[in-house]
Amino acid sequence: MDEVRDRVDVVRRMNKMVLAKFLIPWGIAAATVLFFWAFVDPANYQNYISVFATYSLLPVGGAIASIPAGLTLPPQNFIAFVVYTEAVLALFLVWNFDLAKKIPGIGQLVARAERRGEAALVKHKWAKRLGFLGVTLLVTFPFVAGSAIGSVVGRLIGLPPFPTLLAVITGTFVRSTILIYSGRLVAFLVRLFL
Repeated sequence: MDEVRDRVDVVRRMNKMVLAKFLIPWGIAAATVLFFWAFVDPANYQNYISVFATYSLLPVGGAIASIPAGLTLPPQNFIAFVVYTEAVLALFLVWNFDLAKKIPGIGQLVARAERRGEAALVKHKWAKRLGFLGVTLLVTFPFVAGSAIGSVVGRLIGLPPFPTLLAVITGTFVRSTILIYSGRLVAFLVRLFL
């Protein structure tokens, strides 16, 4: 009888952990939206929304397409904002990959990210051999993988959740830093010569 109770307790704890892992990223995202709504002036709020929408909703090249909108923000804010949003998405995926595939709507997006992650591994065989560094490099290059695909690739090659999350954050930081400062350089040169 005690053995059955112990097993039931284990299942209850597991269910609470699964629920927490599912809800925490959503809670972080909701808190972020509320923070920006409450504490950021409306003009800057619109700039952040433009960056987020361009960066997140364009299926290809969102990282590069968001640079013009990002030029309205201080570079460190743009970089921090992009890294933060990618980290929250990666956190959701590394914790909830199998569960997310079963959610209507989200499941199709996760399945597509899984297919693209598998294709990236086939195309870039070095990523599997390099492990953490491979995931970081895949995420660093804007047309290869973003945080969703990087999270999936980390899972496919057997990286635990925390190193996968860290690789995605590192790659996103490097990519965002390069892109925003390259965009600022191009904008400076255009103003200089026009």
